[in-house]
Amino acid sequence: MRARQILCPACGTVLDVPPGKADCFVRCGNCRHRFRLPKRIAVTDDAITDWLVEGRTPEEDKHAAERRLRPQEEAASSAGTAVLPAISDAIRLVKSDAAGALFEFPAARLSDPAFRCAMPRRCVRCGAPSHLVAHVIVYATHLMDGSFASSQAAWGDLVLRGEGVGEMPNAELLERLPVVPNVPAPADKPMPFWLCDMCTVGDLISGQIRSGGESVGLCRLWIGSLRRAEEFLVAAGGRDSPGHAELRHRIASLVDDPWAALPLAVQNRIHQWYRPQPGEHFVAYIADRERARSEEGLAGIVVTDRRVIYHTSVRHKEAGQSEKFELTETVESGRAWLDVRCSSWDVKHVAVDRDGLGRLRSALTRGRFAAVWH
Repeated sequence: MRARQILCPACGTVLDVPPGKADCFVRCGNCRHRFRLPKRIAVTDDAITDWLVEGRTPEEDKHAAERRLRPQEEAASSAGTAVLPAISDAIRLVKSDAAGALFEFPAARLSDPAFRCAMPRRCVRCGAPSHLVAHVIVYATHLMDGSFASSQAAWGDLVLRGEGVGEMPNAELLERLPVVPNVPAPADKPMPFWLCDMCTVGDLISGQIRSGGESVGLCRLWIGSLRRAEEFLVAAGGRDSPGHAELRHRIASLVDDPWAALPLAVQNRIHQWYRPQPGEHFVAYIADRERARSEEGLAGIVVTDRRVIYHTSVRHKEAGQSEKFELTETVESGRAWLDVRCSSWDVKHVAVDRDGLGRLRSALTRGRFAAVWH
């Protein structure tokens, strides 16, 4: 089938329309303007010519005639600025700030089971990967503040709880999740996000769908955690997705204040057992993943520029910079464990993942602690 040609409404570039493309949003390869193709595929050459020349000035008509006399140049120009068919399934970052990120994508993506399972299986609020509950995103007709509470009132408690839900295969998960009532297709198909059993979402998740059918409708999704937003973007669109570099840069800027980079729920839990001394600066928190019920904040190691603090529900130990530390990493049954020893106390079998281990090494170095690793 011969490619149909169309004129970009923004810059006037002649574009090749891929065969079969109609009634969908496309982007000009020359000026990047995004516009909607007409519904009808079968358009005569005369109709196209009439549409392209409509409203032109005599000077523009002269240039159009000159282009028609140079078919080889026109073909080359068209090939270099062809409509991007990938716009039909692209996901893009609309905006991001310290509070989170807003994405936009075609509603048709909600028909793809893999896309609907792209949210990372970590608690949106505290980042815990265990004791998870699956909640269904509600794509309402507009973004709302506190939309989760509003959606619960309007659509009910759309959740899936139970032992092993966090490890459930995608197909089984989507089959068991409740559908969303009274919303236009494909927004009725369940798309899960995750919370641990000790966190509430508040206004961290908000969805919107603009009507127009599966082929041209648009969705917006607000994720109030930059780290979860980046993981979602990579899973849904890949590391080359537009906006990924922006998210990485914004997340990196939060590292300058490691306490501010912690989720608020984690800060509140740590504050139950750690209070900074006057002039003391927080450096890092490393979770003990074995001893904390919801993982983040209730147990683990806090490193400041003055102290190393280890805390669980039954133990609380502190050591200053004058003490020497010996740290031994072991692997048992496929899991990593860390033994920490100093002159005044020692703890064994602290469950620290690879990311936590790296942060602990860096924190002890930045805090200028004398530490020997085995």
